[in-house]
Amino acid sequence: MYKQILRYQNHREAKKANVFLVEGVRAVEELLLAPEWQIESVWVSEDRLQDEFSDFLEKMLPENSMVYALSPALLLGLADTQSPQGVLALVKRKSFKPEDLFKRTESDPFYIVLENLQDPGNVGTILRTADSAGAAGVLYTKGTVDVYNAKVVRAAMGSLLHIPICAVETVTEAAALLHAHQVKILAAHLKGSSYHFEQDLTGPVAIMIGNEGAGLSEQAAKQADALVKIPMLGRAESLNAAMAAGILMYETVRQRLQ
Repeated sequence: MYKQILRYQNHREAKKANVFLVEGVRAVEELLLAPEWQIESVWVSEDRLQDEFSDFLEKMLPENSMVYALSPALLLGLADTQSPQGVLALVKRKSFKPEDLFKRTESDPFYIVLENLQDPGNVGTILRTADSAGAAGVLYTKGTVDVYNAKVVRAAMGSLLHIPICAVETVTEAAALLHAHQVKILAAHLKGSSYHFEQDLTGPVAIMIGNEGAGLSEQAAKQADALVKIPMLGRAESLNAAMAAGILMYETVRQRLQ
């Protein structure tokens, strides 16, 4: 079993087996509090067997999940980080369907659409921000980094467990789904004709974010109901994708709190 988990450090192997790894005490605690996720096994360093986490694990772990105790050195060999905090979990991936994103009961939901984002840190940060801002779901195109990539999981800080995230082939497919549910699509674009805060974001809306280097494709821009820009007063040409997404999401939150 140890060798099998070791193999799942390889992202392709983990994807093939339809599993992913969650590292760290806080992240695994979040996982244990989310019963809709299937935990295959938990691996704990022997030096954590007598602390508070061990008590929490014993109380919250599902009956069909296995717990394995390892020496700190062996557990470190399983981890993707240099400081795994003595615990990691093997979890079954979930495949959300597009309709899962529209099951929520908010009268005016908002969504995020990611086109071909490659940086795991950006994607994880966007997922975390979307969760904290109350987004109803995230759609991401085939060219985007896998949301179960270990670096995405770490950057998301548990938010991967809280929000439905659905893969689509293209932005055209995403746009068709959103428009079918009367959701207005705004695209962050350097050629935007208005600033983001000039748009009414109080109704059902989706925010579309493009690739870190190339931005949104021409195809994606054509799917949008409006192209919006963020004021750039300095000499930088553009913002980090996660930063831009955060600004747009929290403008949506601001307008809805008024």
